Amino acid sequence: MILFVLMAPMVSGLGTVHAQSVFSKSKLSRSAAKYLVLKDINVRNGPTTKSKRVGRLRRGAVVAAMGKAKGTEWVAVQKDGKDFGFIYGPALVPMIDGTLTSPLKGMLNSPSLPVCRYSINFEEKIKVVGDNQVTSDYLVPMDCKITNKAIKFIATMFITELPYLEQKKEIYQINVDLLGIPLEEDEVLSAIILYHAKKDQISFDGLSGKSMRGSAKISDQKVKSVPQALRGALVMAHSAWGKKLWAELVKQSK
Repeated sequence: MILFVLMAPMVSGLGTVHAQSVFSKSKLSRSAAKYLVLKDINVRNGPTTKSKRVGRLRRGAVVAAMGKAKGTEWVAVQKDGKDFGFIYGPALVPMIDGTLTSPLKGMLNSPSLPVCRYSINFEEKIKVVGDNQVTSDYLVPMDCKITNKAIKFIATMFITELPYLEQKKEIYQINVDLLGIPLEEDEVLSAIILYHAKKDQISFDGLSGKSMRGSAKISDQKVKSVPQALRGALVMAHSAWGKKLWAELVKQSK
């Protein structure tokens, strides 16, 4: 089920404020580029509750942001591409956009591990039932070579478009999953990576199925965009897959 497609990629940063803008009297600091509105909220022409109301946004709206009024939680937002006003931060949650306009293709070539070609293909956005959360989902065909044998399989991925744990922290979860790997209690084999948008960084969080884990140490990695975070997450998952998992993949390829 496709929920919606955002019109611009999410990157943390500042927009350009023009001299006649409602934002011109306020110094803006860095913020998320897009937010989800959590409740009906007033929009004001300044970063205080005493400022004149210039409009109102409804719960569920998605707004583009130019930054935060420096030293405050007031977010400068746009409407229809034009500067609109300020919204008090607690009514908002930062968003990213996982949409890919074309596949991300590349090579995984970690030391002592099978070499793999991959293609990360955007599939759809999924609204989590009973929650505000939305995920962007991907199919990842992989063509690998292990001990002179070529094997092919398909991994799946998703990234949460809202923070996965605490709404105000810009930390998003990426999963790289392999279906059909025998684990206890029908558990899916998942590599979990966390995307720290404010830090421009991803970190490896763990792999389900400890017996399938390799011994490689997986360090944090700097990224500057969602596509880079997805590529980096796949690199981390590949590094985490151990010999037992590769043996199972070879077995399944026969």
